[in-house]
Amino acid sequence: MPLPLRGRGGQTLAAFAGYVVLTVVMTWPIARGLGRDVPADLGDALLVMGVMAWVSEGVMALAQGAMPFADLWNINFFHPTPLALTFSEHFVPQALQGLPLYLATGNIVLAYNTVFLATFALSGLGMFLFVRELTGSARGAFVAGLFYAFFPYRLGNFPHLHTLSSQWMPFALYGFRRYFDTGRRLPLAGAAGAFLVQALSTGYYLFYFAPVLAGYVIWEIVARGRARHWRTWTDVAIAGAASAGAALPFLLPYARAQALFGHTRPLEELTAFSADLFTYGHAPPQLYLWGPVLHRYPQPEGGIFPGVIPVLTGMVAAALWVRRVYATRVETPTQASRERLAGRLLVAAAGMLVVSGVIAVTGGMTWEVGGLLLRATSARRPVEYAVIAFALTLWLSPRLRLALRARAGDVTPWLLLALTFAVVMSLGPVPRAGGRAIVGAGLYEWFFFHVPGYAGLRVPARFGMVAGCLLAALGGYALARLGRWRYGSAALAVVAAAFLAESYAVPMPVNLNWDTGPRYAMPWAAVHRLNEGPLAYRHLLAMPAETVVMELPFGDAAWDLRYVYYAGLHGRRIVNGYSGYFPDGYRARAARMAAMWTNRDAAWTAVTTSGATHVLLHLDGFREQEGRAVASWLQSQGARITVGFEGGDLLFVLPR
Repeated sequence: MPLPLRGRGGQTLAAFAGYVVLTVVMTWPIARGLGRDVPADLGDALLVMGVMAWVSEGVMALAQGAMPFADLWNINFFHPTPLALTFSEHFVPQALQGLPLYLATGNIVLAYNTVFLATFALSGLGMFLFVRELTGSARGAFVAGLFYAFFPYRLGNFPHLHTLSSQWMPFALYGFRRYFDTGRRLPLAGAAGAFLVQALSTGYYLFYFAPVLAGYVIWEIVARGRARHWRTWTDVAIAGAASAGAALPFLLPYARAQALFGHTRPLEELTAFSADLFTYGHAPPQLYLWGPVLHRYPQPEGGIFPGVIPVLTGMVAAALWVRRVYATRVETPTQASRERLAGRLLVAAAGMLVVSGVIAVTGGMTWEVGGLLLRATSARRPVEYAVIAFALTLWLSPRLRLALRARAGDVTPWLLLALTFAVVMSLGPVPRAGGRAIVGAGLYEWFFFHVPGYAGLRVPARFGMVAGCLLAALGGYALARLGRWRYGSAALAVVAAAFLAESYAVPMPVNLNWDTGPRYAMPWAAVHRLNEGPLAYRHLLAMPAETVVMELPFGDAAWDLRYVYYAGLHGRRIVNGYSGYFPDGYRARAARMAAMWTNRDAAWTAVTTSGATHVLLHLDGFREQEGRAVASWLQSQGARITVGFEGGDLLFVLPR
């Protein structure tokens, strides 16, 4: 698979162009409706767009000195709850990416879709740069970039822009690699910047990627013999401190919200959103090739199928590393007996890892021998034995130690260790394999109780994206070796085509509507720019800044998401809302409004205590004549219709 332009810059440009074209093809028809269609469903994406619009307007107000930074966090839904933006991701990097388009067109759907598609192309580019730096092979790196850009796990996360925004991880790894290769501080600054943007793109990767990146930096320092090189430690410490300092203003509001509202997730909820080990073999149903065959373990965000081709290349890369180490010629005196014993211990370590995998998958075994009960049910114990055996191997074998030092730039061992860590962490606090508990593998539980921030994260399965990044980089070593064959370009083209075939799921769904249940009618089947949307929202734009609106139907997710989307455009405060967390006041108000037909006094109390100055009633949101009945009820309580809009919307002013 040749990259037509010469030089590193030309290769990079050609690779990025290839990823852009393939992104359009692999996500079709999203590009065709870039300014109007919402990928997947009209659910969480509407929240993201509403937040992006709010942040975009806030950034402009901050630049003009018209808003203090603290007010950015008081987003205009869930009124009167403070710090409501902290109930979800803040999406500042995504909003800044889409800001030029939003300011030029006023179309937040266009800005959102552009950022959405960019996550694919930039993921490929970042992985290309990192793997090329590791292996020197631009062609192999391009295919590794495909593995990460079109990782099938992305298909189940189309409504979750923050989960898709994982493109900065390989850029951070690339920057650090360039620093260790060249000693120049500019790539280090780039690495720190990439990690900062990644951390701000979603809190998940702040906490999930940080230990992986720290492990990589430490590996490079130790493997390259720089453990006593104080300049290296100082450079890395300054870069880390700069990233932390820049992120701190965005983290403190979440800390205040956690103290104020107690934002934590119970372990039971985390367990429900953790991967099962078998879900790594569970393909999203949209995949043409594997969907009908491997769709066996459905669970929320649990389909982390990486594709057969990346797994095979990763296995080949591990085997090639072992071969490279033992093929390294070293001149060192050593005893043959010690080397034989070291070799046996290394085989034993590999065997223990296999045993651990078998126990994890099968649940282990129990035998009774001579009245003694023997058990092999802990997946952790064989791993501990494997670590001990490998440590003894290093101690016994001078040849192996020298061989490892001779290939200090080869990070295959670290990639394998980090990949294992990411997979285990994705299994959450109560790891399972096929529904059976994996004894001794609850590493995530330790992080939950001992590392600040983990208690507020809901979906451990998103560690799977980190695993996908590491697997693509690992496979890059095998792809680079393949590219050096006589017909390497053709072979890489076949591998790339095979992977794209197994991750192909076109046409992608767009504009799917959430069901409202039996109480309410289905909401609007599309969303629009403010000057093309419902007239009521254009009217709100011209109303005084102190206006607070409560929209009915209230408390239904599908309708509240529409309100959140348009609130980001008209800018007036609304009592409704939707997010990762819900304030207690909103929940209580929703319960009272749901019982409107049986306890109208409680429903009216919910309205009058909300802080709303107006009620916007969407008659078409109710079934049959219930909307008219709600209008009559509001009028009977003293609310007065101020404007009636085409389409069945009524704006009421509430009595003071």
